[in-house]
Amino acid sequence: MLRLPKGMNEYSGKNVYKMQELLENSEVPMSVSGIMKSRLKQGIEFHDLWAYGNNTSDLVVYPKENYKEVYVFLTTNNQGQITKNGRKALDLIKFDNLASNNGAVVEQLKDLGRKGLIKVPRNKITHGNYLPKDRILDEQVWRILARHPDEVPAEFAEDKELLKEYSKEVEFRTENSKNMALYIGNSLKNQTTLKMWYISGLLYGSNAGSMHDLNSGDGCLLGIAPDALGKGALNRDKGVNVYPQNKIERALEELGFPGLTKTLMDKLGEEK
Repeated sequence: MLRLPKGMNEYSGKNVYKMQELLENSEVPMSVSGIMKSRLKQGIEFHDLWAYGNNTSDLVVYPKENYKEVYVFLTTNNQGQITKNGRKALDLIKFDNLASNNGAVVEQLKDLGRKGLIKVPRNKITHGNYLPKDRILDEQVWRILARHPDEVPAEFAEDKELLKEYSKEVEFRTENSKNMALYIGNSLKNQTTLKMWYISGLLYGSNAGSMHDLNSGDGCLLGIAPDALGKGALNRDKGVNVYPQNKIERALEELGFPGLTKTLMDKLGEEK
């Protein structure tokens, strides 16, 4: 069981069951950008946020007989709310609605609506390669998943610096200059399907994959409880300055206190 911040709940198991369980509890599945922000802001205390990978509310849509394009589908807006058409898409993720690739069947692409549905040419996606930081910042899929205002509609747009800050932190933590690979699956000939974007832990360089079977037993969703949503727990803190862990650690090293951050957080954990 993961150790998570208050108001954030773990749903581990087959996504075709766990997504519906999460929604029935009136919780909101975390997006890729939400996981990025929580790792940056709360990852010092809650190490599991960085250590483990998670499925997300962000989807990928594979149109049938279309091998040139995919769609990134953002089902939650920048207020942490599931959109109307986003809810319809998430409700398709169930055991009796699976295609041969273990994605959820979409009867017609137009059924998904247009809100939050963003077309991306496959030839603009760097598939399967770890990327240097400058390539990450230019990669359209990463920019969409990070909700960059230049890539997504205003209803979904968030902090334009998020991808830059996150990729920098990943590089610092992995001690590798290349990270955050993208993995894209294939379209089927006879059916349009959707799957969830998955963001991995640091061991795999914080990759993003959209190939995972919805019926796999090793899925893990993070749900935000209604009371946490009401307080804007993830990204609307006021009057508090939050600094990335690498900045804190570097400052302490310069002051002659290497390793103090981990010691302090371990101590705080003991006192809870």
